[in-house]
Amino acid sequence: MGRQPPLWLGLMAVICQWTAPARRRYRTPLVLVALAITAWLAFSSVDQARAETPVHIAIGATAVCALTDAGEIACWGFDIPLVRDAPEGAFTDVAVGPNDACAIDSDGAVVCWGEGYAYVRAKVESILGRDPDADLSLSGLDLLVPPDRSDLVQVVVHPWRHYACARTDEGEVACWGRPPPDSPAPTDGGFTDLVNTGRGFCALDADGRTTCWGAMTLDRFLSDAGPFARIAGSGNGLCGVTAEGDVRCRTYDSPTAPGPPQPYHRIFRNVHRIGAQGCAILDDGSLHCQQTHHWCSHFFPADVEYCPPDLIRFQSWDIRFTLLFEGGPDRETIAARTYTRLFGDQAACAVTTEGEIDCWSDFRSGDPRHDVPERFRAAR
Repeated sequence: MGRQPPLWLGLMAVICQWTAPARRRYRTPLVLVALAITAWLAFSSVDQARAETPVHIAIGATAVCALTDAGEIACWGFDIPLVRDAPEGAFTDVAVGPNDACAIDSDGAVVCWGEGYAYVRAKVESILGRDPDADLSLSGLDLLVPPDRSDLVQVVVHPWRHYACARTDEGEVACWGRPPPDSPAPTDGGFTDLVNTGRGFCALDADGRTTCWGAMTLDRFLSDAGPFARIAGSGNGLCGVTAEGDVRCRTYDSPTAPGPPQPYHRIFRNVHRIGAQGCAILDDGSLHCQQTHHWCSHFFPADVEYCPPDLIRFQSWDIRFTLLFEGGPDRETIAARTYTRLFGDQAACAVTTEGEIDCWSDFRSGDPRHDVPERFRAAR
């Protein structure tokens, strides 16, 4: 069956037939009324078509997945199973790794897909096909598949390992896959947020303290520098924001300092830092990016957990967007738009007030994350 014409076109035809007898006498008023009704109906159909506003965007090395307000997952990027096999249904959270992705569905269960999970499922099916009563724990395959649970609310996927963790509605952490050596996930509960730092995972508890595991050990620093109201992964590190809006950041194996100077601390309200370069959505909805680097100007005592504020030195300079990122963000494009959400690390995607997506990255060419589907682009 062919695609049906929009409702407003059919109503316009009815209006024309209905007004035909009086068209000669009242031609101008009737035409104006018909045009007004047509315009209203046309704009109404556009609003109905845009009933899939992205509310969360997960960005990996090879693909991007957007979660819409209808609970749908849409992925794009390289022609790989992660993109081709995106699940159907209603979901509440999604996370993307280099070759795999996981999502939490509306029932609180985790669904994972991609090259790694396809391989694990094939191995499991092969073993159970030969022996339906086989013990998967003997081969360790039971640890590589997602848990059979219905109490999950948030998920994170490791940036380069077959490893993922999820937070339960009781604040516990459940993990599966191949964990980094000598860095187990926490076994206690009370966590309110879970983030991917680019080198591992960090969780925030109800008291504003952090616990990290993976290739980083930042929990002691940030817990002492807190308590925090929220945390965010940032340039292979972690940033925490206090209830007063103070920002503390730390990257792997480096002294820690406050976040970028005013007004760029707003970056942590909407976005992660992109390496040494930060982007922010300002109060007027405009998007701004600036190179920012900080360092401690002197050595400080070993018993001090972070660089004292009076020893922080900032180096900041503006760079034209077209020079910073090939393909975006383009000055002319973003100058005419206002934004509400910003996601990313080495690559970033911003959502406009109309529910459209603009993406860019620091890869010079060939980055599939630029190829936002037409359904999420501005109408031409």
